[in-house]
Amino acid sequence: MATSLPTHPRSGRNRPVTDPRAAALAMLDRVDRGKTTLDALLDDAAPMLAKLSRRDRALFNGLVYGVLRWRLRLDAVVAAYADRPLKKISPPILNILRIALFQILFMDRIPASAAVNTAVDLVRTRKAAKAAGFVNALLRNALREPGRFSIPDAQDSPVDHIAVAHAVPRWLASRWIRRMGLAQTDRLCAAINAIPPITLRCNRLKNELAELADALSDQAEAIEYVESIPGGANLIRPRRPIPEMQAFIDGRFSVQDGAAQLVSLMLSPRPGETVLDACAGLGGKTTHLAQIMGNRGAIVAMDSAEAKLTRLEDEARRLGVTIIRTRQADLNRPLPAGTLPRFDRILVDAPCSGLGVLRRNPDAKWSSQPADILRSAKRQARFLDHLAPLVKTNGVLVFAVCSMEPEENEDVIKTFLKKHANFAITGAPSIEEKTVLPFLGEDGFFRTAPHIDQMDGFFAARLARTR
Repeated sequence: MATSLPTHPRSGRNRPVTDPRAAALAMLDRVDRGKTTLDALLDDAAPMLAKLSRRDRALFNGLVYGVLRWRLRLDAVVAAYADRPLKKISPPILNILRIALFQILFMDRIPASAAVNTAVDLVRTRKAAKAAGFVNALLRNALREPGRFSIPDAQDSPVDHIAVAHAVPRWLASRWIRRMGLAQTDRLCAAINAIPPITLRCNRLKNELAELADALSDQAEAIEYVESIPGGANLIRPRRPIPEMQAFIDGRFSVQDGAAQLVSLMLSPRPGETVLDACAGLGGKTTHLAQIMGNRGAIVAMDSAEAKLTRLEDEARRLGVTIIRTRQADLNRPLPAGTLPRFDRILVDAPCSGLGVLRRNPDAKWSSQPADILRSAKRQARFLDHLAPLVKTNGVLVFAVCSMEPEENEDVIKTFLKKHANFAITGAPSIEEKTVLPFLGEDGFFRTAPHIDQMDGFFAARLARTR
């Protein structure tokens, strides 16, 4: 039974895993090392997981994401029954306890006895006989005496209540309670821990949404249109991995959250225009912009990571997009003069704390720190300063982040507008009212939130260069 994933999963020495719990333990151990994101680790380990059956892969995913969503809550349960402080429990043993308790507390279909027995088996594969006894005793005590654990009272200790009840870091619980109050924080945290929908973006270069829904009708339990997003739909309980679906292979759709789709609609590029996607990443918004433009015009996709741009080019080919060219650049420094033209529209989907997408990236709960927010805001301000000269007069710049924190949102834009008097917040007369306008506040800023809109938490501002 494998208990660790090799550092280089594509080397010939690696063997595919066949036990979903052992694979989940190995993945959680790697996440704890904090060197890379869960998404990157899952991509890296894909060949290792290929031998898991569909059912076992679902269990693997459920355990990994479930433990990361509920880690602080699970640790509070461990602390209530352990005979030693958490810091005295080795990280792999603590992860074994988390996996077992997640099954006991949150997974109805797995008998408690099976969760305990498989946890002890995982410990024994580590050749830790004493730890096996500790794990067995703790889990059985938790089953016999559930009353020893309780969630702190919301009125007596609101921060501890939110932190334990919803498994969010105390610093984040405190920050959100101060800003939005206990009730709204409770709703937000509950939404963050809910499994998010699989939202699709129909590629209208190849088909319409009704055609796509027909093509996917036997690939999932249901297809539900998202009324607030043109071409958006939720895929309900897919029956096979999305990359294996023929409609995906043929480039008929992409997977993209609704809030991210709305950001591209907010930029509202027109056919024939020149557009810069300044922080293109893997190209989700880049390819959407090309689709909005009817694949007519020119888009420069810029990012500091060459590997991401290579994947973006592959994605553009899958979708049949031909108007994108890529450029590697680091926006922390001014762009060399004369190397880029001025653009009709620029999208700055800036790097941020990512606190608006915790429901999709639960590992970020535990890697994020308060200092990340201000550090990100300073970087965002640099990016905007370096990009402002590239906007044509009467051109449009949209700044967007997947964060709901004010320092990364309106504070960044207000500071930018003080420094750049030739820019102003603008309405969007070319945007259909049924799409973006309902998400714009009286201040002209775009905001979405998981507990209000059933989308990721995004902020965006649409700025026009006036001279």
